[in-house]
Amino acid sequence: MKPNILFVNLPSMPLDSIIANFSGENKITQLMTMPLGILYLSSYIKKHNELGSIGILDYVPRINNMSDYNNIDDYITKIALKEADFTPDIIAFSLIFSTSLPFFNLCINTLKLIWPQSISIVGGNHATNCSKELLNNANVDYVALGEGEVAFSKLINQFSNSEKIDVTGIYSKKNINSESQLELCEMVTDLDILPFPDWELIDIEQYIIERGRRRSIGSATDSKAASIMTTRGCPYRCIYCASHTVHGRKMRFRSVENVIEEIKYLYNQYGVSLFIPEDDLFTGNRKQVLNLLSSIKALKIPNCELQFPNALAVNTLDEEIIDAMCEAGMKIATIAIESGSEYVQKHIIKKNVNLKKAKEIVKYFRKKGIIVRCYFILGFPTETKEQMSETVEYAKALGADWNGLMFAAPLVGTEMYNQFVQMGYIKDDVEMWSKAAFAERMFDTSEISAKDLHELLYNANLECNFINNPNKINGQFEKAIELYKDVVEMYPFHIIGWYCIMECYQALGDEKNFRQTKEKISSLIKSDKRAAEMFTKYNNLMPNFEADESLSLHLRNKDGNYYKLSDAAVKQ
Repeated sequence: MKPNILFVNLPSMPLDSIIANFSGENKITQLMTMPLGILYLSSYIKKHNELGSIGILDYVPRINNMSDYNNIDDYITKIALKEADFTPDIIAFSLIFSTSLPFFNLCINTLKLIWPQSISIVGGNHATNCSKELLNNANVDYVALGEGEVAFSKLINQFSNSEKIDVTGIYSKKNINSESQLELCEMVTDLDILPFPDWELIDIEQYIIERGRRRSIGSATDSKAASIMTTRGCPYRCIYCASHTVHGRKMRFRSVENVIEEIKYLYNQYGVSLFIPEDDLFTGNRKQVLNLLSSIKALKIPNCELQFPNALAVNTLDEEIIDAMCEAGMKIATIAIESGSEYVQKHIIKKNVNLKKAKEIVKYFRKKGIIVRCYFILGFPTETKEQMSETVEYAKALGADWNGLMFAAPLVGTEMYNQFVQMGYIKDDVEMWSKAAFAERMFDTSEISAKDLHELLYNANLECNFINNPNKINGQFEKAIELYKDVVEMYPFHIIGWYCIMECYQALGDEKNFRQTKEKISSLIKSDKRAAEMFTKYNNLMPNFEADESLSLHLRNKDGNYYKLSDAAVKQ
């Protein structure tokens, strides 16, 4: 028997955000990143198994435009019936993010109604860390723990030969219980034996032309982008990261030759010139990475560019590596610092970033003309308000082009998650998992309430990135405008972003764009509830914005004061 395999790629957005996209209100954009896990699985089983039909239900590309669907059930069903022109024997779900869980539950229930004879298997980071709970779902037949290529291939062989499914790392309701000591699937030790991802499985054009996780500033506007992975594993023990539960602590490296062949193929076949390594630690081996970067440079791909959404650890960087990255085409660097407190670095999060070195690295990147984005997290277990303030002050003084400030999200599988559970701040349950988003804090701690943490983080974001952005302060107004435009493109209601753009145009003497942007702000405040709420709360940060009479009447109450959030936001 040659089984038919159907993969399912789930959106990472929380379910309520997806539902909101149907109405168009408070619309959130789903970032488009290639489903590398699925693509590696597909290419591996195509090489090692006898298969019937193989396809994918890709729920990600359409998530940002729901005009063809009536509701979430209609969305799930129509895509399934349209995209799968065969009856699957095995439906394989990639459940990486805990925030995908509510959508997954709806999806698997629907697909099992359509194809009741199919067996289902779930893999990915969330599945690895919540296998027992997932198997409580009547429609989940198997869960795979860890890397799935070898194990999934073995499962298919056993299924094809009508054998009992018995593969290390794959569990069913019959062979798992509360006392089970679970094993991971067999890992691939030599990454070069893996065939390249099966890009033909997806509508690759939707991914390579989508801006996704990259930023436009400094990039060729028509460049096509693709994600790659050059390593697996990470030796660091950061308490907020669960990647090691899938890929392990020991690093494995693809050979330089193997990576170069993939890059050449992506360029020649699809015209990709922007390559985005999704490694946990790209710079884990100094000799290896210098060799790879030199080889990428030698390819002489026109407009070749590298961007790193993660994988750049401060303690592994130096001027030689940075120079090599720049020569290979890097224009944007993302550095995860996480905390500006020495105590938090050493005693709470176990990251041990050299904060003095981090400042030097940021300075050197910017000297080389690289856009630098740094990430910080607030609200770690036992972290005090004073320590959080240290981080904010450090971020302000760092001089990065942009600082990503996020909540400490208790992701299942992390040491931090277990700490919050043990402290009694969160429950170890499904509801907690599905709400573990970096944009939210759902619980109080003895150090800070969720409300106060939201306020601290949001104010820090406005102060660091908008009002006191170093490009705006230092007169690099064109560069600042591009950074602000990235924000307002994703969040059109963000009037502080528009205000900063307005100020930059004013400083440049661009009267036309200054006036148009000011009018844009007024229009947004009148027409968009979120913009009005932002203005009523943060108008003190906009001293150079003079509201015209009609706007003032629209926003002021009978006492002459601006409406507050509690006053039904604004008059509509």
